Amino acid sequence: MSGNSRQQEDLEIDKGVIAHENVSLVDHKAQLSDLINRHKDDIKRIHAKYDKQKEFISIAAHELRSPIVPILGALELIELEFEEEGKEEITVKREHFEMILRNTRRLERLASEILDVTRINDQALTLRKEYFNLSEVVAETIEDFRPQIKQSNGRLKLIHLFKNKQEANVASATDQDDIFVYADKGRITQVIYNLLNNAVKFTQEGMISLMASSKRKNDVEQAVVSVRDTGTGIHKDILPRLFSIFATKSDCGTGLGLYISKNIVEANGGNMWGENNTDGKGATFSFSLPLVRA
Repeated sequence: MSGNSRQQEDLEIDKGVIAHENVSLVDHKAQLSDLINRHKDDIKRIHAKYDKQKEFISIAAHELRSPIVPILGALELIELEFEEEGKEEITVKREHFEMILRNTRRLERLASEILDVTRINDQALTLRKEYFNLSEVVAETIEDFRPQIKQSNGRLKLIHLFKNKQEANVASATDQDDIFVYADKGRITQVIYNLLNNAVKFTQEGMISLMASSKRKNDVEQAVVSVRDTGTGIHKDILPRLFSIFATKSDCGTGLGLYISKNIVEANGGNMWGENNTDGKGATFSFSLPLVRA
């Protein structure tokens, strides 16, 4: 083999090696570019989550401050009476006591809701599932609202399908069959309470009806609980983000209840939805859970 032939052969080998290395570099460049883009997306998600957390903390701090201010105001008035009278004991006015109690309860509720939201966002919402009769839970929750209904002096009525007992403002339409589900009983009670509480809050007068039933949808048996009211309904600006954090037009609520309730229901394998009534009076909120045959 001549020297020129050998040089030509070595040159061809070198070209092949270089071509192979170029292909490898292109592949590495593509992989590196893809990795950089994924990191950029991760950074964007982190920034978005951080911004949401800042917004949540800011709004939560504002909401927590709202009940604290009147509590401090009432306590300062009581402190002033102590200083002016120079006594160890004074008579507290009923209005001051009721203001402190009302806002302390609101503060406690807010703190619980914020903790629930934190658990949901961190995917740390623990469930203690058990078999229970949903009909009984609904009936027991309704009992908690009897004093509020009676205080409406007949302006508000609550109709449900549990118990034969008839009362002035709490009526019963018929007996309800047992409806068994496998879920977190305490959390589902919290959901029903939230829905009833919202209905009472937004219905100054009229009627609230609560129904529980079982139905089959797409060959799946479900238990469905619905709370219908004749109140102000869902504001058009709220409808698109109905179950989002702090989605509310109310001065006496935060919107956290619906967000928490929907996440609780979904964690238990169900669904939740809300809509304005077709007659233009009030709204209906419902949720479903997988039905368990006894």
